[in-house]
Amino acid sequence: MGLTGCNTALAPTSVPTANAIAVTGNWQFSSTAASASKLSSVSGELTGSSQSMTGLLHSDSASACVAPSQIFEMTGSANAKNEVTLTGSNPAGGKLNVTGTLAADGKSLTNAAYSVSGGACAMAQPADASAQQYTMSANYAGTFSDADGQVIALTATLSQSTTPDQNGNFSLSGTGTFPSNPCFNSPVSATATELTGNTFSFTYQDPTTLNTVAVTGNISPDGSTLNVTNWTLTGPCGPDAGTGLLTQQ
Repeated sequence: MGLTGCNTALAPTSVPTANAIAVTGNWQFSSTAASASKLSSVSGELTGSSQSMTGLLHSDSASACVAPSQIFEMTGSANAKNEVTLTGSNPAGGKLNVTGTLAADGKSLTNAAYSVSGGACAMAQPADASAQQYTMSANYAGTFSDADGQVIALTATLSQSTTPDQNGNFSLSGTGTFPSNPCFNSPVSATATELTGNTFSFTYQDPTTLNTVAVTGNISPDGSTLNVTNWTLTGPCGPDAGTGLLTQQ
């Protein structure tokens, strides 16, 4: 009778499995460390969850150790403490390793770092980094201004694609609405769009007036602000250029 219950006491206990945290989206990993001078920023897509993730990352600069067309094909996962390890390589750049602790919302890594061994991007030591997911799907309003001090108001509706292209970049769709003027018949559809990391580009092209505005800039981590670092107007109403700022409505 003294052995009653031993089978229960000696039976292995199950270990709870942590809930998977979704990571799918547009990511950027960047560093200002000296050891990352040859590859200061990479961006692209991650797909999956903390239990299993894959991705396509590339350099954000054409002057880096590898061209943006050279893709690091990433795979990895997080442990029970949500500590992520991602590894990937490409023939020219070498082997890229990314680490950090995944936030509960799956949108960022804390204590992030990355390193590269071998290839043109080899680093002497790991570089502390920021690691952030960026999303750009909202209604925005703000202004464009040029060097002469002229300011126009505009609104923009932009939506990020759910799947990336073969390089890990996302596309944008949407429209822009300008004040009544002879240059654009609003709303104007956005074309030639791209979002990678915190950098975006799109073009408003009016097929009737033949005027075009090419827009480039960067987005805040929470997606609430679009900092337009340059817009360029070409066509019968051009040339003109300037900067702008749009905020989420």
